Amino acid sequence: MKTQYLFRNLILFLAASVFIGFAQVKPKVSLIGGDNVPALKQKFTQTLETILLELNRVNKGKGDLNSLKNYFSEESFRLLSQYVDQNHPYTARKQYSPQVIEREHGQFFDIRSIAMTVNLGETEASPTQNLILTFSQQGSVVSFRSMLPNIDYEHMISEGLTSVDSLTRGRVLDFMEQFRMAYNAKDTAFLEKVYSDEALIIVGTVLRPKGQSDDFSRMTLLKEDKVKLIQQSKREYINGLKKNAFKNSFLNVRFEDVKVLQHEKIPELYGISCKQYWNSSKYSDQGYLFLMMDYRKPDTPIIHVRSWQPQAFEDGSVVGLYDFDVVGYNK
Repeated sequence: MKTQYLFRNLILFLAASVFIGFAQVKPKVSLIGGDNVPALKQKFTQTLETILLELNRVNKGKGDLNSLKNYFSEESFRLLSQYVDQNHPYTARKQYSPQVIEREHGQFFDIRSIAMTVNLGETEASPTQNLILTFSQQGSVVSFRSMLPNIDYEHMISEGLTSVDSLTRGRVLDFMEQFRMAYNAKDTAFLEKVYSDEALIIVGTVLRPKGQSDDFSRMTLLKEDKVKLIQQSKREYINGLKKNAFKNSFLNVRFEDVKVLQHEKIPELYGISCKQYWNSSKYSDQGYLFLMMDYRKPDTPIIHVRSWQPQAFEDGSVVGLYDFDVVGYNK
C-alpha cells in the first residue's frame, strides 16, 4: 500500500513537472523572407518570441504585460493591452513560421498569421484568431491587429488603377483590420478618432429610408419600399455601443467579402463594402456594412458614412458609394 502511494504521487509529481515545464516553453519563431534585412529579421524574431512568451505568462497569471512596453509604440501597446484584457490570448502553437512582408518601400514590415487561442466565454465563434504585427525600420511594433479572413491582399492591391490607388488600397485593408479589432477590444478611443464628428451613421431594417442626412452627404438612390434607416450622430452611435454592445463579456466581429472602390471623381474617397458577422455573449447578427472613407490625410483616414443593413435589397444590391451625393468637399 505504501509503495503504491509513493508510486502514485511520483506520477502526479512528474505530470505536474511536465505541465509546468511546457507552460514555460518559449514559442519558437522562424520567419520566412526578410533575407535582405538580416539584422532586422533577427530583431523581429527575438521580439516576437519575447512577446509570445510573455503573453503566455500573463495568461497563467505569472507575467507582466508592462514588461513589453519598450517593444511597442504607445498606440500599439494600448491596443495590445485592451486585446489581452478582453481576450486573454495564449499561443496556439509551439512553433511559428510567419512571412515577413515588406511594405511602403521598406518603411514597414508586416508579420502575419500569428495564431492565438482566445477565451470566447459563451460566444459561439472560432477560438483561434490570427494576429498581425507591423514593425518599423527601427524594429519596434507600430501596429497590432487581427487578420481579416479570406482576403487576397496581393490581388486587392493589384486592382489599383494607379500606384497611389494601390498604396491606398493596402492602407484600407490595414485600417479594416484595426477597425475590426477596435470593436472586438471595445476600443472607443479608436472609434472616436476615426469617425468624423459629422459622420452619417445609418442602421436599420429593410423597409424604407430615413429622410435627412448631414452636411457631407445625402441619400439619393434608396427608394421608399427598400429600407427603413435609423440615422444616428457619432455621439449617439458611440454612446449606444458603450451602453449596449460593449457591455457584453465577449464580442467577436468578422468582416468577409471585402470590396474596395475608389470614387471616380474624388480619388481620395473610398467605399468599402463587406459582409459583417457580429457575435457576442448576448446578441448575434449578420448583415452588410458600408463605409465611405476619406484619405485626404492618408495616415489619419476618417469615416464620413457608416451604413449597416441586415440583408440585400430585392435586386441583390446593397448601400454603396454612389448612393450618396458628396457636397461641401474641399481638397
